[in-house]
Amino acid sequence: MSSEKRNKDLLVGAVIGSVLGAVTALLFAPKSGRELRADLKEGYHQVSEKTQQIAGDVADKSKRIVSAVSEKAQAAAESIGRTTSEVAGKAKQAAVQVSQEVKSWRSAKTESGKDDVASAEASIAATTAEREEH
Repeated sequence: MSSEKRNKDLLVGAVIGSVLGAVTALLFAPKSGRELRADLKEGYHQVSEKTQQIAGDVADKSKRIVSAVSEKAQAAAESIGRTTSEVAGKAKQAAVQVSQEVKSWRSAKTESGKDDVASAEASIAATTAEREEH
C-alpha cells in the first residue's frame, strides 16, 4: 500500500507541477490577451485530458487489484472451508471411535460384572448349602 500511495503522491505532484509550470510560462510570455486566453484554454484541455487518462489508468489498476484480492480471498475461504471440513470429519470419526470403545468397555465390564455376580451367588449358595448340612 505504501508504494501505491507514493505513486499516487508522485502523480498528483506531477499534475500540479505541470499545471503551475504551464500557467507560469503562459503568464510570463509576451502575448496578447486573445493569444494568452487561447493558450490557457489549450493548456486546460491538455491537463483535463491527461487527468482523465490518469483517472482511467487508476480505475483500471484498481479493478485489477480488487479482482486479484477477491480471487485470493475466495481461494483462502475455500481452503479454510476444506480444512474445516477435514478437521470436522476427523473429529467426528474420533468421537465415533471413542463412543465405540466406551460401549465395548461397558459391555465387557457388564459381562464381567455378571460373572462376578454369578460367582458371588454361587459362593453364597455353596456357603448356605454347607451351613444347612452342618
